[in-house]
Amino acid sequence: MKKPSAYLPFYGNDFFEAIAGYSDAVGMGYLRAIWHYWNHTGCAGLPDDDEYLRRVCGCEGTQWARTKGIIFDNRYLFRLENSVWHQPRCRKEWDKSKEVFDQRSAAGRAAAMKRWEKE
Repeated sequence: MKKPSAYLPFYGNDFFEAIAGYSDAVGMGYLRAIWHYWNHTGCAGLPDDDEYLRRVCGCEGTQWARTKGIIFDNRYLFRLENSVWHQPRCRKEWDKSKEVFDQRSAAGRAAAMKRWEKE
């Protein structure tokens, strides 16, 4: 399936509020995890694999235990559901984006059919 949106909506106030008080490693790791979740999995989930998640977040091994406990907290940021990690708001935005994509695709197909009928 083609991606419904090439862009990830970014709500800066909400993002910075969520990471307030944490180190830059946590903030950057969270942003990278969201980006990967959107662009590489289509919000289908990140596998519950410690090494994979550490690489996605771009985190050093020495900081990983603390950083993981904050980003993959199973409460506020990422939540574990059916053995994969999800970010609920990001998934809702993906679903909205998919609806818009589907509507535009249908409108484009209808317009193309109308043009072809005239010829």
